Amino acid sequence: MSNTTVNSVARGRSAKTEVRKRTKRIPMSGSRMRMHIEESDKDPNFHYAWINDQNGMIQRAKAAGYEHCTRSEFPAWGEETVDSSDGTSALVEMDVGAGVTAYLMKQPMEYHEEDQAELAQMADDREADLKKLLDSGNGTYGKIDISRHK
Repeated sequence: MSNTTVNSVARGRSAKTEVRKRTKRIPMSGSRMRMHIEESDKDPNFHYAWINDQNGMIQRAKAAGYEHCTRSEFPAWGEETVDSSDGTSALVEMDVGAGVTAYLMKQPMEYHEEDQAELAQMADDREADLKKLLDSGNGTYGKIDISRHK
C-alpha cells in the first residue's frame, strides 16, 4: 500500500493536506492469478493451501492442523479490487465454480514438514516393494524400468 498526499488550496482557505491509503494498482489488461497470495504476505511459519468445502475436506484439514485464514491477515481480500464470494465473511474464501467455495487455510510449518516426510517414506516403501517384486520375477513378464533419472 502507498500513501498519497493531496495539497489543495481553496479560495480564502489555507492549504489543506489529506492523506489517503491506496492499494497496489492492478492493471485491467494484465493477467493475474485469482487465488495467488503474495509470498511477502505469508507468514513463513505456516504452509498455506486453498481447500475446497466439499466431501468433508475442511473438517479433514482442521484435523490435520489447518486453520482458516482471515481477511485481517490478508487486507487485500477485504477490498473491492479482489474477487471473493461475498464481502461479509471474515474468512478468505473464493467461489471456484459448480457451487464450491475454497477457503485459504494455514498449517504450522512443522506439521507440513512431518506430513511431507511421511508421504516421501510411503513413496520410498512402495518403490522398494515394486523393486522386490521385479527382482523376484514372481508373476511378472516384460520389463519395467523404475530407475531414477537425475
